[in-house]
Amino acid sequence: MGVPETITPNRPQLPVLLAPTASGKTELLLQLLEEIPRLHIVMVDSRKLYRELEIGTNKPPKAVRKHFSMIDHISITETYNAMRFHREAEQAIEQKIREGYRILVAGGTPLYFYALFQGLFSAPSPDPDLRAHLLERWQRGEDLYAELRRVDPETAAKVNPRDWIRITRALEVYYQTGQPISVLRKTRRVRPKFSPIYYSLLLPREVLRRRIEERVDRMIQAGLVEEVQDLLARFPPESPGFRTIGYRELLEYLSGKTTLAEAIRKIKRNTKVYMRRQIYFMRKLGPVTWFTTPKDVYQRLKTVLETIPSRTP
Repeated sequence: MGVPETITPNRPQLPVLLAPTASGKTELLLQLLEEIPRLHIVMVDSRKLYRELEIGTNKPPKAVRKHFSMIDHISITETYNAMRFHREAEQAIEQKIREGYRILVAGGTPLYFYALFQGLFSAPSPDPDLRAHLLERWQRGEDLYAELRRVDPETAAKVNPRDWIRITRALEVYYQTGQPISVLRKTRRVRPKFSPIYYSLLLPREVLRRRIEERVDRMIQAGLVEEVQDLLARFPPESPGFRTIGYRELLEYLSGKTTLAEAIRKIKRNTKVYMRRQIYFMRKLGPVTWFTTPKDVYQRLKTVLETIPSRTP
């Protein structure tokens, strides 16, 4: 089923499980851990990184998290990005391979998959003064899009003339480096060390929507509201981890801006929107072998993982 399994030459290959939210990834991974000796799983999930977020991120049980990397990795107060994920996930993979583990990469954050296996360009650090100057010019009504067309027509052709975030960032990079961001993306790309073989579990949309509804209800029953209350007592509400779906909506409820019923409705709606975005961008990652049942993708992954050599230190 799906396209042939292709790889990028001269890079070690890794099997990868792609699946949108509520597909049953966690259950499938736990089953593989029981069956495959010396298996280590590297998660590609921008929300499971936060160690304080539990119920709303559907992490595997704490007892088995020693078999996972890139879970409980940072604090709720930390800002994280795809470039840092690329670097730290590669380090985790290399370390576990040295220790003799079979590696499976799994998750549902397409940008992080892209960073890990296709690479991102090494951008200069933001310049707060230059950024503020450009924003002030935009707010005064200056035509920064025309300016971008002049200095970087390739980027301008891909940007909406009203997208002030991308326009000002492209100009910021240009004035920092003297080169268009479109050129830097080609010449300063960080080269990945591993090549993916993508397998995807894609359940029917109506099944995913129903599973999302049911999972959100289970999370509320399991104490998600109380978890958010506890986190608010310990961390400021502007902490980056609170931007996670399920947490940001309950922040509105706990601050009196909406009712609990409305917050739950928003969690369900926003999760469904995120699911659609995941599927859209997963299709753009490259060749993928698609499966429509957990049993089929499990059997394929089990067969593939069993062919990977492992050793006990």
